[in-house]
Amino acid sequence: MILTEEETQITKFVINGLKNIEIAEIMGYSEATVKKRLTGIYKKTNVFNRLQLIAKFLSKNNKS
Repeated sequence: MILTEEETQITKFVINGLKNIEIAEIMGYSEATVKKRLTGIYKKTNVFNRLQLIAKFLSKNNKS
């Protein structure tokens, strides 16, 4: 799975517990844009929600 720089940044924000509105404010996006980007990230990473995304990335980093 290869994420773009933008997707990687959004994923890092999610892992750090930020809400969509907070991510949107930091990145200069609307909340709807963040939700759309997250949907794409979920598809690319084969997960269905934030919790699964966090778990996937934390387990990936623990294996390294």
